[in-house]
Amino acid sequence: MLKFLKKKSKIEINLSETQLEDLLKQKHGVKGSIVVENKIFSFHDARCFYDTYCEVIKNKIYQFNNFSSKPYIIDCGANMGLSVYFFSKQYPNAEILAFEPEEPIFEVLEKNIQTYSLSNVKAFKKAVWDSETTLQFYTDKGMGGSIENTYKNQQPSTVETLRLADFLNKKTDMLKLDIEGAEYVVLKDCSHLLKNVENLFVEYHSYVNKEQHLDDILQILKSNGFRYHLKESYSRKRPLTDRNLICENMEMAINIFAYRK
Repeated sequence: MLKFLKKKSKIEINLSETQLEDLLKQKHGVKGSIVVENKIFSFHDARCFYDTYCEVIKNKIYQFNNFSSKPYIIDCGANMGLSVYFFSKQYPNAEILAFEPEEPIFEVLEKNIQTYSLSNVKAFKKAVWDSETTLQFYTDKGMGGSIENTYKNQQPSTVETLRLADFLNKKTDMLKLDIEGAEYVVLKDCSHLLKNVENLFVEYHSYVNKEQHLDDILQILKSNGFRYHLKESYSRKRPLTDRNLICENMEMAINIFAYRK
């Protein structure tokens, strides 16, 4: 059983070694649930839950210094809901918007929001983009789907999009972007509104068949007064010789943490 301890609005949840081992034994795509805070937290992929738990709950990579009585948090790529669970528990007075376009994963997200009565979370079954439209959508059926990356032998579905810039017209305490390759298009479109953002997390994705935009993203952040910190999410051990891929086309993923000086 997961233990939940709360002290000064801090989350302390620890999986047992047995639970971790059981999750790691599972193949990708195995659905299930686990007890968190004496309730059933559902997941669409056991390995995805394990990886996300380690990042979000154990390492608290989305924690930020909050100086607002009611912080405004935007979570783009909310997946199964561990991130909004963290935000809601860590910042109980927050207003949280969660975007997740993939139908089966959105259903799990909604279920977890309802199970934990996360009344300060509003979920949208849409992708964020630079306009309101309908786009083709590919999925890895685990960590995330993409409107930028394609998969062979897969018939894409369609998803509706919202323009992220429309939600950034007021002070935003935390903006999280984990949108599988769409980050540059979205950040470029809303660059003029990043002045309203205090803290920003971006997972940058590099695809072998796409132009790289890490430098462009960092320039957007720098020009908007952010100081950034880079941390490897995935990289080849020997980049000059290795040609390993995370999935069908992704060669590298870098976590970008940006904050005001």
